[in-house]
Amino acid sequence: MRLVCLKNKTFMNFTKIKISTEKWFFQDMPEMASVEEWNNWATKAQNNKIRWFLTETLPDYLSFRFLWPYERIGRKLKNKYVRKYNLIHIHSLKATEYYGVGDRLLHGMFQLLVDLVELEKAQRQIVWGDENVTGHITRGKDRNPEMGLKYLDWEIALGKKGGVNQSENAKQIKELYIWWTVTRINRIELIDIKGTMGISTNEYYRNMRLENKKNIATIFNEMVRDKDEELYKSVNKAYDDVEEKYEKEDERMLLQLVKLRKNLLV
Repeated sequence: MRLVCLKNKTFMNFTKIKISTEKWFFQDMPEMASVEEWNNWATKAQNNKIRWFLTETLPDYLSFRFLWPYERIGRKLKNKYVRKYNLIHIHSLKATEYYGVGDRLLHGMFQLLVDLVELEKAQRQIVWGDENVTGHITRGKDRNPEMGLKYLDWEIALGKKGGVNQSENAKQIKELYIWWTVTRINRIELIDIKGTMGISTNEYYRNMRLENKKNIATIFNEMVRDKDEELYKSVNKAYDDVEEKYEKEDERMLLQLVKLRKNLLV
């Protein structure tokens, strides 16, 4: 395992030294393992009391006594002025537009999921994985979807060895992330959905505007449809049906995300 320390992170530098020392004292220390495997290794390693004291007990005391108080103050300041975990910056909504509460709720919840994968999961992969990546990830910057997905794949591959539900939770997180970032954004726009007569809402009103030489506002006001009632119904039914389908899919996926709430762990 190649451990890449985070810039300006005293605690991560300390952890890097601690892990390197452990690997030097304990040659059988695994590079990656499930929770159960780590516990088994730790139980075995504690039999060598002197080495365990030098690599675990003493470093833990020093970190709790001296490093953590310093890190705690720095972390609080960084959370308040840099990371701002109390805010949700929704990248999928335009800052210049108005959105109702329903849209903000949907996009806000999935923005948190995206942040989990592209920032927090990705950082875990960069720090703990065998990756040739340097630097650190800050909230809202340096996103790395590839590393986030790679970490999720590692969790999924753990299977039953990863502890209760870790693999299954990672699988659901990945499915929701792919749906939001790939599947949903590639939906066909409602105005481009074609009805049974092969014409979409966009084409219908565009053709009407060209034929009548009127702007779209005038067309909607007059609702001229005496000669093409069947076409009008076909266009609007296709629009309404797909709109309802999209709404139901959004609701189903949002509920799935809510049910997964307590398992959105790093």
